[in-house]
Amino acid sequence: MVALVLLFAGFAALVAGLAVFLHRRRGGPTENLDGLLAERERLARLRAARSSYSSIAMHSTHGLTTDDLARYRR
Repeated sequence: MVALVLLFAGFAALVAGLAVFLHRRRGGPTENLDGLLAERERLARLRAARSSYSSIAMHSTHGLTTDDLARYRR
């Protein structure tokens, strides 16, 4: 019984450690120019999507079409 509790405690510690590692890694600066350019492109696509599909723009429409989804899912 003690071994089972220790096993689950080890799994919990492993999951918590991975979560902290991934959270810290995601918030760090971009490593190189390629990453910076990709990040800028992604943010530009997000800005375009926010302005094109705001609540005012979407009033009385059908929302995103499949063509639009393909454009923003890169």
